[in-house]
This record gives sequence, structure tokens and C-alpha cells, in this order.
Amino acid sequence: MKKVFPFLCFLIFFGFQQVAAQATNVAERLGYSKHDKLLIIHADDLGVAHSENKASIKAMEEGCVNSASIMVPCPWFPEIAAYAKEHQEMDFGLHLTVTSEWKYYKWGPSYWSHIMASFRNEQGYFYDNVADVAAKGNPDVLKTELATQVRLALNAGIDVTHLDAHMGAVMATPEFLKAYIQVGRDHSLPVLLDYGIPVMDSPEIQQMMTEKDVVVDRVLTAMPEDFADGMDQYYTKVLNELEPGLNCLLIHTAYDDEEMQAITIDHPDWGSAWRQADYDFFTSDKCAALLGANGIILVTWREIRDKITRAE
Repeated sequence: MKKVFPFLCFLIFFGFQQVAAQATNVAERLGYSKHDKLLIIHADDLGVAHSENKASIKAMEEGCVNSASIMVPCPWFPEIAAYAKEHQEMDFGLHLTVTSEWKYYKWGPSYWSHIMASFRNEQGYFYDNVADVAAKGNPDVLKTELATQVRLALNAGIDVTHLDAHMGAVMATPEFLKAYIQVGRDHSLPVLLDYGIPVMDSPEIQQMMTEKDVVVDRVLTAMPEDFADGMDQYYTKVLNELEPGLNCLLIHTAYDDEEMQAITIDHPDWGSAWRQADYDFFTSDKCAALLGANGIILVTWREIRDKITRAE
């Protein structure tokens, strides 16, 4: 044991050093200076509702949003998949989904088989919280579900640019995180990773990292206290204080209409009004002006995929 411990320490230290170097050099690997402020303005949850799809498409076409991710198991997936197929130039990834959090609006696994039982509640839907997923979900089965979501998106004609995680559920344990990373590798897709992920420092995760993996320097997103203080104030502060390196700002754009109000009932956090506030800011002249004034460069997951993950 005395001989093994120093070796394990070396592996962990080497893993941290390797990943830290990758994160530091991402900007340069993309062709920018390490002093540049790079930003992905990324809309989550496309496919969850018609309102979410409409608002997010408009925010990408006419606003400052330059990337988005799609939830394959959700009811409005066919609508956004059809749009993505016809707009191959847009930056669409997949918001890998194994939770169904709303009160009355539900969905379940894309891989409909008895083996998905560990991810379903008594009604057959995904659990509404990450804790149950982490405690009851089988990592091998998780990988099957995630691979199925990717396959369905590709079969629908989506030029998938990256993978990320709804509610962080597929990052909840080291075994889950390994499955998430591996599904990305199986399709030569970057996956959203950062050191804010609690299990990111697990030895098995550090040891599996390669030069093809991208760890963003910062993931930024509003929290309930920010919504309470005002989204305009929060996002203005974020853009004014953005640091050099690769930053990913996660937002949710939808209209505060009857559909979204019904979906997010009894759930003010990340609810209908919240999503309207995100839409309003990121389609505003103020947002565009702040990006310019702060010298912020918008980059996409497509750039990361093609210049790093799929680079020869």
C-alpha cells in the first residue's frame, strides 16, 4: 500500500496538471489569444415546449444567443429537430435528459425497455430530481439512454455540435460522468465540462482525460437570488466582469405565455417569467452593446468540435 499511494498521488496530480493546461490553452487552440474573452451564450431546454422553441430560435436569429441544446425526450423535439435539420449552420447540441422536473408536464426515457426501470418513477416518467437519479440509476443503463438520445437526434438530421447535461443529472456520480464523456467520444463530440462539477476531481475522471477533451474555464448561470434582484442587473454585471478564457453562459429563453405558465406552474425559479427575462435581455440592443464595449468574442461549440475534438 505504501508503494501504491505515491503512484496514485502522481496520477491524480498529473491528471490535474494535464486538464489545467488544456483549459488554459483552449483559447489559443481555437486560434485566439489567451487574453481574449471568449463566450458561448447558450440557450438550454429547446424541445421542452413550443414557446421555448419559438423564443430560442428568434434569440438565435435576431439576438445575441449563438448556441443552444435540445432535449430529445421532450414533446416538442420534432419541431426543433425539423428546424435544426433545415438550418445546419446553427450551433445545436443535445441537452442530455434523465429528469422530468415539472409538476404536470412529464416525459420519460427515449430507450423504451424494461432495462430503463431504474430511471423511471412509479408513473413511468423520469424522476423529478437529481438525487433519485443518482441513487437509483444504473450507469450502464444511463450510457444506453444517452447513446439513444444522440442516435435519435442524428437520425432526425441534426448536425449535433456538442453534449451537455439537463440539471447536471448525468454528471451526478463519477460513473455517470464517465458514461457522459464516453458517449461524447463515441460520436467525436465535445461535452460540457468544468471544475464546478463536484465529481470532476475523481481520479478515474482525471485519468481518462485527453487532449481532445475541453474543460471550459467558467460556466456562468443565473440563480434564484439573481432573478430576485433582476436579470438585467445580473447579466450586465456578468458581461462587464467577464474574464479572459473560454466562458459558457447558460440561459433559458421562452415567452411568458399561457403554455410556459402552465408547464412551470408552482415553480417560479427557472419558470416562465424567468425565461422571458432571459429572452428580453439577450435580444436587446443593450446586450449587443455590452458585448462590443467589453471586447467579448462569441464562439460556438461547432468551433470547438471541429478545431479540437475532431482535429487530426
